[in-house]
Amino acid sequence: MKQYSFSFNPDVLEDFKKTLPVNKSKKMLKNYLLNEYELPESLDELIQAVSNPAIQPYWMTEQEINKIDRLIREAKLKGYTLNRSSIMRNIMKKLLEKYRDTPIQKSEQYRQRFKVPVGTKNRLSQLIKEGELTYELSSFIMDGYVPSNDFTSMRNQEQEDINFKSDIEVFEKMDEISSEYGFKKGGRAKIFRDALVQFEDLLQSNPPKKAALKQELKYILDEYKNVENVPVIQEEISKYLKE
Repeated sequence: MKQYSFSFNPDVLEDFKKTLPVNKSKKMLKNYLLNEYELPESLDELIQAVSNPAIQPYWMTEQEINKIDRLIREAKLKGYTLNRSSIMRNIMKKLLEKYRDTPIQKSEQYRQRFKVPVGTKNRLSQLIKEGELTYELSSFIMDGYVPSNDFTSMRNQEQEDINFKSDIEVFEKMDEISSEYGFKKGGRAKIFRDALVQFEDLLQSNPPKKAALKQELKYILDEYKNVENVPVIQEEISKYLKE
């Protein structure tokens, strides 16, 4: 899998996260992309620009990104220039429309405080925006996590707390894995920490925070170029970087 960042309408993205359960939303989006979605008859709405877009990273398989690229080629044959974000925005919009008509029952929420090695929260803050951690980690536990079979002890380690609130199904998944390994007391915490280590390693390979900031910078520079000459912009950036 490889991480890709997409630009969305902020309101639609927020609506998507509220309408579909955390533990199911990404899998539903990917299933819809692969098995149901095709380009609409009219492509005019897909070429509309998004003001102040929100950047959302997704981990995607080669099959998924190939499907998006195929759709882009199909659109080009019809005289439309689309990008991956425009396709993903339409997929999200169609999926939202589908489940507004047949709403999904909301999952029960649960919260737990887990002990993790000191420094974990600071490292994560450099890799992913704070508001995205729960959403992304929950999706990883449900769909991407494979136990390492190397569950390090927290004994004699400096510790700090991470408060984790998610759908009850995410905690049930951790308990199920804990039971498979024969853990009793503290089993869920062992699984959480193991998943968190893997999740951090995954983020290190392509930090979503960095990707999001890069995308936001590109958007700002594109806007700036509409009102200022490129040499002036280059001079301003150069001054800023020397400060």
